[in-house]
Amino acid sequence: MESLKETFKIAKVLASLFTRSSTPGEEKDYHDWIAESEENERIAKQVLNPENYEENKLLLSEFPSREAWGKISPLLGNNYSTNSFSKKGWLYAAIIILLLIPASYLIYNNIASEEIKEISPGKRGANLILADGNTLDISPETYNKLEYSMQVFIINKEGINYQTPKNKPQIKASTNTLLTQQGMECNITLSDGTKIHLNAQSRLTYPICFSGENRVVHVEGEAYFDVAHDSERPFIVKTPHTSIEVTGTSFNVRAYNDESIESTTLVSGGIKIACGKKEVELTPNQHFVYNKASRQTSLEDVNTELYTSWKSGAFIFMNVPLDNIMSYLSKWYGFNYTFDDEFAKDIRIGAYLNRYESMNPIIDMIKSLNLVDIKQQDEVIHISKKQKQ
Repeated sequence: MESLKETFKIAKVLASLFTRSSTPGEEKDYHDWIAESEENERIAKQVLNPENYEENKLLLSEFPSREAWGKISPLLGNNYSTNSFSKKGWLYAAIIILLLIPASYLIYNNIASEEIKEISPGKRGANLILADGNTLDISPETYNKLEYSMQVFIINKEGINYQTPKNKPQIKASTNTLLTQQGMECNITLSDGTKIHLNAQSRLTYPICFSGENRVVHVEGEAYFDVAHDSERPFIVKTPHTSIEVTGTSFNVRAYNDESIESTTLVSGGIKIACGKKEVELTPNQHFVYNKASRQTSLEDVNTELYTSWKSGAFIFMNVPLDNIMSYLSKWYGFNYTFDDEFAKDIRIGAYLNRYESMNPIIDMIKSLNLVDIKQQDEVIHISKKQKQ
């Protein structure tokens, strides 16, 4: 909402002038603004006249300022922090907002009136960054163009496959990177036959052909691994905080930079995780967690479907905070969201959802709990505590 930001910027400038706390930059913005129109000059004279202050202040008596500010501030962004402005300055800025946008309170009070648009699921696609720096766009729209055999791999609608005759023997060591954006997923088969399903907003770095004593790849984000057995050459997955060693097994890794934990869930086989000075061995149906803030680790027995169902086309949540769920879903559905209060973040949800269907039924399901309000404004989903009627 750029117009709102610009309007509030002018309101803050005028409030700074009135409270005699303006900066040279604000004074320049003021002169530029009044030069734009006679109406701006008229409003400035009305606002800056001290005799009008009490009269203007009366406008606030019918305006729910605290509630409205809670709805306005997320739309303005971080550049409008109350920490850098006096209490009197903010009060006068609120008054000026009413003068500049007389019906503003109706806009903020009726933020729910905008219908939530269709939120479509993600799709197959990725960017493949080659060792020479070139990038291939892999998506359903480009499959026909990319469905060909290169020197060391094949690209088609199934994904990327490095297990080809042309990939043997290796001529020289080269590394490629597979990068999925928000709302993308991609399958890849490495040269040893290991199959990887890369989730949205994730990065996988790997050699085009393994050599040496170990098979090493790096991952950020989420990926499900089905590792080809090779007792002579352990397969090692490195995340920002852990190193996972296997010889042949199936497991899920979740290691997003914007999340507070990293986790590994073992489905079959056995793995050994090194985390700092600790080393932990997992058996099937165990879930390992590293907490980034406390630097503590934990291990528990779990139903692995809760952590791996995404690869099969479902989301399963059992008593999960809404904050975690929205972080999870936004990566796949590609939407932006904000919590307008802390209460809404902690609402716990249980649900079984189809990953390949629209997200709108999910929103309807959450709203049906009658605990939170979910609204959309300027392509952003706003979530807040349910207001009493």
